[in-house]
Amino acid sequence: MNRKRSWGEENKSTLDTIIEYLRFNKINKYIPQNCVLLDLGCGYNGTLLKKYRNSIKKGVGIDLSVNDKDTDIKLIEGRIDKKIKLRSNEFDIITSLAVIEHVESPKTMLKEAYRLLKKDGILLITTPSKYNKPILEFLAFRINVISKDEIKDHKRYYDKFSLEKELALAGFSKNKIKVEYFQLGLNIFAIAKK
Repeated sequence: MNRKRSWGEENKSTLDTIIEYLRFNKINKYIPQNCVLLDLGCGYNGTLLKKYRNSIKKGVGIDLSVNDKDTDIKLIEGRIDKKIKLRSNEFDIITSLAVIEHVESPKTMLKEAYRLLKKDGILLITTPSKYNKPILEFLAFRINVISKDEIKDHKRYYDKFSLEKELALAGFSKNKIKVEYFQLGLNIFAIAKK
């Protein structure tokens, strides 16, 4: 399935909204005051960037379709697994929450993230683990409490080691990558420093 719409362009279920909140909560302590923040796969409304709008210096989000009526943050329509038309070494923090499992070319996305980060900049990723696949499919297709389209659009599931390997291949030094399971092993959190 090749998606044409971004997360949040259509209505989200209550459970989808709760899960999104938990992802945001996982990265909260890594977003410093006055940072320049890029959210890859920001969703239609740039919800994460709006959450931090009063504490960051600059916020930029990229997704397939965006609601770009906001003036505090910049939302750009485009693909995140192709060359991104932003300056190299521009961002302190890059986030990509529950996105890498959807993109056609995660290698390109991660290489672009590496290029866009400033020296000592940090990439924060969350993604469902391979152990979560049957649960997500049950929630979406059997009891219909999360988005079926989102789950159908998953192109891969990771474990800690496969995600760490992808980050290293993108240019991140292995000793600057930390990958861990959270939410009882159902999701993965990665932090990679340039």
